Amino acid sequence: MSSSDYGRGTVAAVFGSEVQVLWDAPLLEGTTTRLFTHDRTFVERLTRLRSDQDGRESPA
Repeated sequence: MSSSDYGRGTVAAVFGSEVQVLWDAPLLEGTTTRLFTHDRTFVERLTRLRSDQDGRESPA
């Protein structure tokens, strides 16, 4: 997943209307937290990424 506000992330879990995303970098300066819960509508607006055989990512 990719977001202009958050960077790159991976969906870690789905709970009903909530989705947990593990972002590649902490979202707040000075913190180590990378796992955040978002509502499903937020996640549906993110850009899905796919990797090719060489590991390059592009929008899915």
